[in-house]
Formats: sequence, C-alpha cells, structure tokens
Amino acid sequence: MAVLASITLTGCYPGPVDPVGMPAVPAPYIRTPYMQNVSDSAAWVLWMSPSGSADTAWFRVPSRDTSWIGATIEPHLGRTRRARLSPLPAATVVEYRVSASGVRTGAHAFRTAPPQAPPAGEIRVLLFGDSGWGGPEQLDLARQMRRLEWDLAIHVGDIAYNDGTEREFTERHFQVYAPILASVPFYPAVGNHDVRADGGRSYDAAFLWPEPYPGARHYAFRWGAVLFISIDTASRSRDVDDLRSASGAQYEWLEATLREGAADSTVRWMIAFEHHPLYSHAIGVSGHGLDRALRSRLMPLFERYGVDLIAAGHDHHYERTWPVRDGRRVDPGCGPVHVLSGGGGASQYARDVQRSSLAAQVRRVYEFVELSIGSSVIRARTIDRAGIVIDEFTVRPFGGTHGGLPEGCAR
Repeated sequence: MAVLASITLTGCYPGPVDPVGMPAVPAPYIRTPYMQNVSDSAAWVLWMSPSGSADTAWFRVPSRDTSWIGATIEPHLGRTRRARLSPLPAATVVEYRVSASGVRTGAHAFRTAPPQAPPAGEIRVLLFGDSGWGGPEQLDLARQMRRLEWDLAIHVGDIAYNDGTEREFTERHFQVYAPILASVPFYPAVGNHDVRADGGRSYDAAFLWPEPYPGARHYAFRWGAVLFISIDTASRSRDVDDLRSASGAQYEWLEATLREGAADSTVRWMIAFEHHPLYSHAIGVSGHGLDRALRSRLMPLFERYGVDLIAAGHDHHYERTWPVRDGRRVDPGCGPVHVLSGGGGASQYARDVQRSSLAAQVRRVYEFVELSIGSSVIRARTIDRAGIVIDEFTVRPFGGTHGGLPEGCAR
C-alpha cells in the first residue's frame, strides 16, 4: 500500500500528519505499545492510554514456555504507562501483549540483547535523525525502514518538530513508526527541537533510558560487544554547558564511561551518538555547521579512548568522513569515522553543503543508515526514500591513543 500524507503548512513547518496508509491507532490507545531500555535480562514496554484506562500486560518466552506471565504496570510520566518484562534470557525472542480497557494489541515479538561478549553474528542497527516533520519524505523513509530487519534503533535527535509537544511526538514519531517500535528497541539522543515545549517533559514522558543519575538525558548501554553512548548536547541545562567547558557531571561521566569501555576486554566497539555534529559541511542561511566548542572538548576523549563511530544530526543532510584523528584523514582503524544522518524527513529549506578533504560523502538527501556490526568490521549502507543505496562504507576497530597509537598507524 502506498504511504500518503496530507500536510498543512504553518510557516516553514507542517501541520499534523493525515495518517493515510499508516496503521490506525485503535481506541482507546493514544500510542500503541513500543519497546524501551532492552537489556540481556529485562525489557520495558511503554504505551499511552487515557487517564482511568484499565490496562494489563503479559509476556512469554515461546522457546521456554507457552504460558503468559502477567507484568506489573507502573505509571511513567503523564499518560504514559510502562510494564517491566523480567527476568528474560539473553538473545532470545520474547512475545508480549497489552490490553487497554479490554482492547488488546499483540502479540508483538522482540529479541533481547545478546550477552556482553564478542558477537556470534552481526548486530543490525537502524541509525537516523531529524525525522519528525510529518511530511511525505519521512513517511517514505519509514516504509523503507519497515522492509528491513533490525535489532535496535538509535536516533540522533529532533524526533518531533517543531517544539516536542506531546501531540507532535504522538503524530510525528509514534504513529509513523508504530510497526517498527513495537518490536525494535529505540534509543534516542535528545535534539534541540525535542525539548522546546514544557521544559522537555513530553520528551521525558515518551522514552525510558538507563539514566546514570536522576534527570540526566545522557546514558550508555551494552548490546553484546558494543558499547553505545548517547550524549546530551541539546538540553538547556548545566549538563550540556559542562561539555563545552570540559568539566562537571556529564563530562566526568562521559570520560569515566569511555575509560571503562576502553579497559573492558568484552567491549569490541564503542559508538557515540549525539545531536550536534563535530564535523559538518553545511552552509547557507540555515546550515548550522559543526560545533567547534564541542569538538574541541569531545574529540580528545573520543580519540584517546578509541571511539570507533560518532553519529550526529542537526544539519539536515547526509555526510560521512574518512577516518579522522587530530583533524586530518588517517588510515582505516587509526581514527573514528563521523556520520551525520540528518536527512530523516525534516525540511531541507535554505541549506547547502560543501566539500572538503575529510568528507568521503556529502549529500543533500533524505536517508537513513543501516549498520551491520560484526566482530572485526562494521559494514554500513545509507538508503534513500526510494530504497536506493546511496553510500556504502566500512569501519575498522580503532584502539585509541591512550596506550600509544595502534600498530600500523602513522603519527
């Protein structure tokens, strides 16, 4: 079925999506169930239903037992509810159902994270950002995403334009990606548009992450041998100011997390994702370009401890650097690769891009990135709204400079 949308423009921003071609949300649900904070032993399912709704949830592990187990339901924030599914075995398919006032959804199925050890097979990661516009480009990309299989998704921010209201999150994220979110754990990095409304309370109510301390919007999680680090560069808080001054809670947490990851023999890859890019070749009226203050503070940490891939958005285009260290191009495995995936559906109005010796690809295009993470290489494909592969690349492990340069890497 074709995915269509009817858009009412308000200035530069679209009106609500007309959900023709998208799955209808069955009453009384406001948001159908979606997966959050999945580990190798537990998972959370969240959904939104009206106040006073009588809700229940069940889960089972089909490979072990066919009987359904009732899950304890808790309030999250606002009208969002959550249920913890636990205990669960690692790397195993789990099924769940949710009922709101007698209306049942599911069974949905997802897979728990693998053990924290070198991967037996590839991990398939969906990477995208700057998506929540509500236009036909976003819906076309969502249709292409549904054609592929994913273990998890990471998002580099600006999930709900223009201000991150509850309605914008509902219509421009949860409704658009409902079939994916029901089965694919979704891990966000906060964008500046996501927290404009109500102090970011709608963002906080929408998602659940392993916060290192109360109120933090940055976090880290393991998926097998991969350590993912989500960095908050967008909240209007001391945590973000700390990054630009290389001091304070988030900066200290980030350095400790990277140091521990570099020392952990079970960590094969480190992938950092954030909203503001450290490398961007956007120009023009609305081309933000790179954040030099962040780059001067974060790149020494990433290069010292061996972050392999750094993903960002904010500028509404796609680009990928060659491996970069100390501001120059280096051989594969001698520095991190930067990917800017800001073409998830938001307008490309008044933006342009330029070329440089560090950029392997720079394109004004709507896209998402498929990462296939193995034991010795990350294979990646970038896919446009027509399903065409517009870029392919590989990432080799980078050991960092904390113990001296990796073997074979020139100074």
